[in-house]
Amino acid sequence: MAENLLFNHLINGELDSCNTYIEEALNGGDHLVSFLSEMLYTAASIKGIKNEDFHPIIVMNCIKNIIGDNRQSPSKILLSYCIEICKDREIIDYNKQVNDQSSTEISNSSVFVGALEDAIQSADWEAVHEIMPKIYFVSDRSRSIVDTIADLGFQDIEENGLMIFHLLRAFNFKQKKSHVWTYASCLISKLKGRQLPKPSPKGKLKPDDILESITSYSAISTIVNFAAMSRVWEGEYVRLRSYKREISSWLDQSFSSNITSDHISKPSANPLKNNFVDIAEKIISKNSSKNIISRDIITLDALRYLKNRVGFHAFNSQVSHLLKK
Repeated sequence: MAENLLFNHLINGELDSCNTYIEEALNGGDHLVSFLSEMLYTAASIKGIKNEDFHPIIVMNCIKNIIGDNRQSPSKILLSYCIEICKDREIIDYNKQVNDQSSTEISNSSVFVGALEDAIQSADWEAVHEIMPKIYFVSDRSRSIVDTIADLGFQDIEENGLMIFHLLRAFNFKQKKSHVWTYASCLISKLKGRQLPKPSPKGKLKPDDILESITSYSAISTIVNFAAMSRVWEGEYVRLRSYKREISSWLDQSFSSNITSDHISKPSANPLKNNFVDIAEKIISKNSSKNIISRDIITLDALRYLKNRVGFHAFNSQVSHLLKK
């Protein structure tokens, strides 16, 4: 698949031209990987909507995760929904915007990462947009700019944590150096929504301290955010030490007074067979609004991860609830 060819069809609204790529992806292998990589890149290029609950990059990465349960025979319903996510959305060619600038002039500028960090922390967005291209070109378009922005974004996990996790995972999935700027731009657009708090002191809790009791929490958003932060904690990132500092502080604030295993429900004698691809297909096929489908797919992906982690502590009731909505 030629680089960004599918992206070009989507940005031009040529949805009928995407069917060929879906059919190729159904064969699995490299065709599937290329399709998912382009869809993640396209989702990162979608302009966010004010007060939008879930940016498309979150949903797209969740679908990628679930499709991974059966890579040999990928779901056509899930592949087709990848295209649907991009339908009627404004797709921005961030790379064209930055390449239109004079990279030679920018690369000769003197700039430091600390200046970008200070500008983001102080919400000086005019300075951010001036400094970002300089950092990008001076660093030879390395992913360090994405890591820098993510590090700051984790200072507000409730607002940014879920998106940062899925964006980092999406970027790690077969992405190219030419995609760095788009992912950085997507992330900075998210952070512009509100002032960041100051960095937090290191907390005492780790995700494993919460794992035994997480099924007792009724708020799905809490479970989803916890699953995302647990996965970040287990990841391999250059700035993981800083990420863990913010995550441990967030865990202390969110869970320290409620750690208990008294409410954990054991699986019933005939637990629901959690084929997550089938469940995702049913969620999509209910023809709910995109927002509801997004919420339920994101929830399903979190439950999928937690069920694999906690083993006998089943999430059958939560999964069943998704299917009944």
